Formats: sequence, structure tokens, C-alpha cells
Amino acid sequence: MHTDQYKLCLRTLSEGDHEYSWLLEDKYFQSFEANGIEGGEVEVHLHLHRMGSIFNLTFSYNGVVDTTCDRCLDPMEIDIEAERELIVKFGSEYREESDEILVIPELDGVLDLEWLLYEDIVLSLPMQRLHDEGDCNEEMMEIIHGVQSEEIASAAQDAGEDEEESMIDERWAALKELKRD
Repeated sequence: MHTDQYKLCLRTLSEGDHEYSWLLEDKYFQSFEANGIEGGEVEVHLHLHRMGSIFNLTFSYNGVVDTTCDRCLDPMEIDIEAERELIVKFGSEYREESDEILVIPELDGVLDLEWLLYEDIVLSLPMQRLHDEGDCNEEMMEIIHGVQSEEIASAAQDAGEDEEESMIDERWAALKELKRD
């Protein structure tokens, strides 16, 4: 996708407050490879305050993204509501001083927000993306419960076999005696 609509030319901005808004839709999210977000509609509002060569940016995100449930693999929507503050200043080269401070080259003076907006949205998502209890695909949940039951039975059987072997094998009994001392 890589478009100029997410680029801000900070060098030419006047002192004071500036407002920007974007609507990020399916096409935007699908432009990122292997993202885990398949689409959505997120409104982004940016309040930017310039004071000399320091830019104070406040981002507000509000909307919904389409992703996949980690449990049943069915599509699901997750509400997004987040804010982030970022300080941008000019320097000789691009570098991130911290999560809140970004330095961009003064000669270029352009801040590309395309990846930064996406990253903020991804970081606002929960670690586990799960449907509410009872909303998962029933067929998949039956398969999961069947596999879990088989694993539990197999583990119990393996534990039983280990107990039998330790009772039969004299070497284990001798080692257990050493452990008691």
C-alpha cells in the first residue's frame, strides 16, 4: 500500500496545534503481511502540538478489527479503544530513544505514520484473542475436548506403566533407597 496519506511533513508545520484524522479500513490492514488482523474499521484521531523542534502527538483509536479466535479459529471482531502519546524531535538520524520518544532526521523532516498506527492497534489487542465463553464454534470445541480427553487418558496410562516398571525393576528400588538417606 505505502501511501503518502500517512506522512506528516513536520518541518513545514507552523507552531501550535494541528488535528488529523484517518479511517483505517480492510485495505489498510490487509496491506501488512502475516498480521493476524484481516480487516476492520478504526478511526484514528491525532492531535499534534508543535513547540519549536519538539512535537507532542496524541493518538486516539476507536473502532473494530477482524481477527481469528485463538481457540476455535473462527472469525471474530475485537473492539479497539486506545490512546497513545508520542514525542517527536529532530536529530541527525532516525532513532527510537524509548517507546514515547522518537527522533527523525531534521533534513528530511517527514514522519511516516503508516506502520506506527498499525503497531499501536496490534499492541492494543489482548494477548489471547478468544470468543466469549459459549460463542466458539461448537464443532471445533468438540474436537478440542476429544483431543484433550485422549491426551489425559494417554498421560494417565503412561504414569501407570511407569509405576509398574518401577515396582518391577530392582534398580529403581535401590535408587529410591539412596534418595531416602
